[in-house]
Amino acid sequence: MIRKILVFALLCLLSAGCGRDSADVAQIKRGIARYNQLLVEGYKGLNMNYLQEVATPELATKAYYHMSAIGEGKLRMESALKELTFNRIELRRKDEAIVETREVWDFRYVEMKTGKTYYEEKDFVYEMGYTLKKHAEKWTITHITTISGKTGTTTVPWPEIKRNKDMTPLK
Repeated sequence: MIRKILVFALLCLLSAGCGRDSADVAQIKRGIARYNQLLVEGYKGLNMNYLQEVATPELATKAYYHMSAIGEGKLRMESALKELTFNRIELRRKDEAIVETREVWDFRYVEMKTGKTYYEEKDFVYEMGYTLKKHAEKWTITHITTISGKTGTTTVPWPEIKRNKDMTPLK
């Protein structure tokens, strides 16, 4: 009888732990999907502050710097996430997770003044790595790295810019 009680108690503990893990995994997946949605909106609307909903202020600032660099060229990036596959989710501790994804993107650079497409790429494949930390029952993305990127189909190539010897564009 004692053995049955111990087995039952062990099964209860295991199922409770699995439930927590599956809830964490679901929240992690939602957070990464939301991050990518906010990234698309941030580039289009030229505002990366909303990334802080699911990521650290430092990551939002890093995305802002990239968006600003594109903007200095008088361009805006528009993108669409076509596919998001979770290749690996590892709960290292109860408050840290490592995630690897495969993401398929379409993106284009648009001239801010005219709205004309400056460059466009379809089906660009990124292998991404995310680190998340859990604070107060909420998972936050703390680090992102590009593991690899594979060019898809370029539909509008980068324009050739002819330059003078001092590297200024020819007029």
